[in-house]
Amino acid sequence: MPNFNDHGYVMTELEKSQDADHDNRERAREADLFTSARDGQWEPEWWNASDGKPRYTVDMTSPIVDQISGEIEQADFGINVDPSGGGADKKTAATLNGLIRNIQNISNAEDTFNAAGRRVVNSGFDCWRVVQKFVDSDSFEQDLIIEGIPNAIDRVWFDDGAEMRDKSDAKWAVVMQAFTPEEYKEKWPTGSESPLGAETCSNAYFNKPDLVMVGELYAIKEIERELVLMDNGTVYEDDDEFKSVKKELKDLGVSEVKRRKRKKNVVYIRQFDSSGWLDEERETVFQHIPVIPVYGNFKIIENKIIYFGAVEKLLDVQRVLNYSLSREIEEGALAPRAKYWMTAKQVSGYEDTLQTLNTNSDPVQIYNPDSEAPGAPIQSGGAQINPGLRSMSEAMRQAIGQTANQFSASMGDNPNAQSGVAIKQLQNKGDIGTIKYFKALEIAINHTCRILINSIPKVYTKDRRVRILAEDGSSEMVTLGEEVLDAETGETVTLNDLSSGKYDSVCSAGPSFQNKQQETVASMIEVARVDPSIIQMGGDILLNNITAPGMGMMADRKRAQLFQQGLIPQDQWTEEEEAQMMQMQQQPPQPDPLMVAAQAEQGKAEAALGKVQIEQGKLMLQGQKQQFEQQKAEFEAMMKAQENQLAPVQALVDMLSTNASTLKTLREATGADAIMSPEALGAFQEQAGIVTANQEAL
Repeated sequence: MPNFNDHGYVMTELEKSQDADHDNRERAREADLFTSARDGQWEPEWWNASDGKPRYTVDMTSPIVDQISGEIEQADFGINVDPSGGGADKKTAATLNGLIRNIQNISNAEDTFNAAGRRVVNSGFDCWRVVQKFVDSDSFEQDLIIEGIPNAIDRVWFDDGAEMRDKSDAKWAVVMQAFTPEEYKEKWPTGSESPLGAETCSNAYFNKPDLVMVGELYAIKEIERELVLMDNGTVYEDDDEFKSVKKELKDLGVSEVKRRKRKKNVVYIRQFDSSGWLDEERETVFQHIPVIPVYGNFKIIENKIIYFGAVEKLLDVQRVLNYSLSREIEEGALAPRAKYWMTAKQVSGYEDTLQTLNTNSDPVQIYNPDSEAPGAPIQSGGAQINPGLRSMSEAMRQAIGQTANQFSASMGDNPNAQSGVAIKQLQNKGDIGTIKYFKALEIAINHTCRILINSIPKVYTKDRRVRILAEDGSSEMVTLGEEVLDAETGETVTLNDLSSGKYDSVCSAGPSFQNKQQETVASMIEVARVDPSIIQMGGDILLNNITAPGMGMMADRKRAQLFQQGLIPQDQWTEEEEAQMMQMQQQPPQPDPLMVAAQAEQGKAEAALGKVQIEQGKLMLQGQKQQFEQQKAEFEAMMKAQENQLAPVQALVDMLSTNASTLKTLREATGADAIMSPEALGAFQEQAGIVTANQEAL
């Protein structure tokens, strides 16, 4: 059983790993120096033997490395996280995907991947790692960071029993760090200051008197932990975190159902030098070794791992090319130049001109005729280059291209290819030889994402606000493990719960996002010619893929319009849109702007109609008033006429009343026996008859 607490055991395992990988690392160093060192393309023996002679380097290897590396840098290594079980869902997978993109962004992972791609093409090997770092000096929150490892050829070593290309089966790894003696003493005051070395590796990389090499051990230990199943279906590991939320769960009515023991892998870190341990081991959040290698041409032959880059197969032909061209130049320089053969008479008087024949640009040269040597002076002799050297140089030029599988179309030429199809066929031939380097990065990046998926829930905990990035670079802030009320069911649901469910990732290299944007716009426009409704339904997508200034704002406005119209499927809602919809459901419904406008127009029409009706009513009332006034006038005239007719009667009545009163008075005055004179009696009877007649007439 591995005993990673034993310093001697770790040192023995490290030496075994260095011995097993010695040949690969030496070739990788040679290839690395071949394209970087000034005289790297010459073998030391040839270089030393050619002292004082031409030693030229006609570098045809670096352009090939640049070409393949440039293609890698232009590619987009897209990550896609998918749910794989345990209650995982697509929305949480999308959140996890966006969080991984943000980790890559804050880590400048793209630069790390591109640099690793170049080194893999060059030497066949490179590494990066995932580490935990505090967000800032004043924070307790941590981020996961992807960082490159300088000089991984000499500083990263793996369990020699691990055979997987991504080293996912490795039990340990060691990353060496270089410190100055002063830095070492400041960090480990009680340390022995004895550096790690490697006799099996190049002294130029290890045994440096001005540096102290310290190893950082990543070791997997199998530990036993209890799993706790709660009655709501969630599963916890019985650790300090679970103990901290246990009371909260009880208050919520969530109780424990059962437990079981399980074994799990945990990565521990510890630093050491050649004499002993420098600190205590520390538990990490990782289940796999967070050191990720990238291998170029990876093979296992006779139980031995072999890997190399594109330069490995170009070393010999490039060196022969440099040697043969240098010899050609040397022989050309040492060979006698062509001479003019002439008589003394021909050159007499023109001696000065003769001295400048090699530098004089005058197109006319004068000589004296000589009957003994008729005709112009004759030129003969000159350098005779060894044809064998020339054919060798040409053969090496062709061999370099063929060995690297880089055809002229891939390198930007178009030899005799008149059609796009012909050019594409040539490019595909070149791609066959370079696709393996893309696959190497895909494997390494995908393993990195699996490490992140496993460790993210332990670093990015519940209620933490994090930024997630979309593929187009847009970002939004989300709250992890946020509990909200489901408007449909009335139950509390947890959004962006990264602690539950299982997820897996897939990495694939494809065109850059900018190129994909252009392709998307062209495709949507082409489809819209057949079905114009596409633009209406997906107008925001089209606008988002147009990179012109202001298109982002237009896309946002278009999406808001489509959302209000109910044209965006629910499974495509953003977090803000979901919150907006919940708020709309909790509040009285807001009228449709179109309906409000229609109602307003209807109100205006009704108001206009009412005004007409009021005017008509006014006219009707005015007519009725006039009729009433006329009827009143007629009634008053009739009453006046009746009053005129009754006036005499009333006068008579008044007179009779007066006479009666007078008679009564006389009777009372004269007594009942008083006798009236005949004249008075006659007048009285006459008046009485008139009164009677008038009464009858009435």
